[in-house]
Amino acid sequence: MSAMAKAQRTKGDAFIIEAKNTLSKRTWFSSSTEQKYEDAAELYEKAANAYKVGGYNSEAAGAYLEAANLQKDKLNNLSDASKCLSNAGSCYKKSDPPKAIEAYRSAVALLCDAGRLTQAAKLSKEVAEIYENEGAGEDDADAAAGDKSVALAIESYEQAAELFEMENSKSQSNMCRAKVAELCSAALDPPDLLRAAQLYEELGRHCLETNLLKFNAKGYFLQSVMCHLANGDAIGGGQGLSKFEGLDYTFADSREGKFARQLVETVDGFDSEGFATACFEYDRISKLDPWKTTILVKVKRSIDEQAGGGDDDELDGLA
Repeated sequence: MSAMAKAQRTKGDAFIIEAKNTLSKRTWFSSSTEQKYEDAAELYEKAANAYKVGGYNSEAAGAYLEAANLQKDKLNNLSDASKCLSNAGSCYKKSDPPKAIEAYRSAVALLCDAGRLTQAAKLSKEVAEIYENEGAGEDDADAAAGDKSVALAIESYEQAAELFEMENSKSQSNMCRAKVAELCSAALDPPDLLRAAQLYEELGRHCLETNLLKFNAKGYFLQSVMCHLANGDAIGGGQGLSKFEGLDYTFADSREGKFARQLVETVDGFDSEGFATACFEYDRISKLDPWKTTILVKVKRSIDEQAGGGDDDELDGLA
């Protein structure tokens, strides 16, 4: 423990004692009582800041929570209360994710009541990211816990998307919806590929409405087709392909559009070899990301199940 850390710990402890002494004082007038709570809340925040500088994140979070309770319950100051709760969540984030989530969620509720929806959306996204990281970090023995974390991450990303949309932050909203589609298709067990396909289609349509984003539509449309195919729905994939070629006149001749058509044709023809060739040719020009590789493996399995045979190892080199 460094000298600075010790000094900050001592300073934080002193502020805590002073805050408690302030709260224990008797007051006779309402104005004096209000001032007492304001002073105590300020002292708890000073303690939290000192603890945080010293690296005592758990103690800092506890002090922020004390300040938040005073701001909310005694002073009816929802803005400062939500700020303290958010700070507590940030302190808990690395050491105690469940407590971080609890603090962030309490802050989101207060921010929504205060009409500060953009801040509420950002914290909802923070909650989603914590759940997502928890789900990704579970081993096979904790698969059930991991699946629950993924489901809660999806729920929190959806909440964030809705709140961003209410504030007309379409770009931020779409980013959260893309995360929902990604988790539904590649992390959830069993995956919800139909929902993912629908979400990617919606995202592509939204992109076409804005000149700055319209070139992103092709990527989302390809992802939608891939989700249909991974779901064993070659008809849905083909219908989606035709629909997207009609919506975006550049899609058919684009790299994404050509790859989508190759996938549909090889799946429809149970052509496992042609499918692998198409994947490798696409990967040679546009490196396949982990999501695409995961979904393509699902598509390959769908072909093999219907054709009877095949080996996922043909796609091992794409990751």
